[in-house]
Amino acid sequence: MSHSNREQSRIANNRLAVALVVGSLLVVAAVGALYRSGILGALLPARGPAVDAVPLYVLVAVSSLALVVWGWSRLLSWFG
Repeated sequence: MSHSNREQSRIANNRLAVALVVGSLLVVAAVGALYRSGILGALLPARGPAVDAVPLYVLVAVSSLALVVWGWSRLLSWFG
């Protein structure tokens, strides 16, 4: 049985959503473990990031947040 292109696209979107949700949970767990062990303080610069790198950090943070929100909303829509 072959799947239609629309159904394959939906399956791919669902896989991406699940991967984003699992990835976000793993990142939160890793950051929590680093914080509790005290390693996170050693990884961060003492006076914060360089000023010229801040726009890149903001871009990465906003796009990551948008992807995570999309993944979680897609996952939660299965149950609602």
